[in-house]
Amino acid sequence: MIESADTTLVIMETHLHIGDEIKPVTRRATYVFRRDPIYGWLCTVDNSYGTDLLDDR
Repeated sequence: MIESADTTLVIMETHLHIGDEIKPVTRRATYVFRRDPIYGWLCTVDNSYGTDLLDDR
């Protein structure tokens, strides 16, 4: 998590165990949050696929 003023960048790794699959699916997600004076931290960018979106599939 990298915070600057009222903006935070969150980079995280998630391991998903799906059904009977032995090997989990790994995702490296990126999120951006903005601090609102009334509502607190609000997610402004939700990229749960992270850089996987750039992969040639």
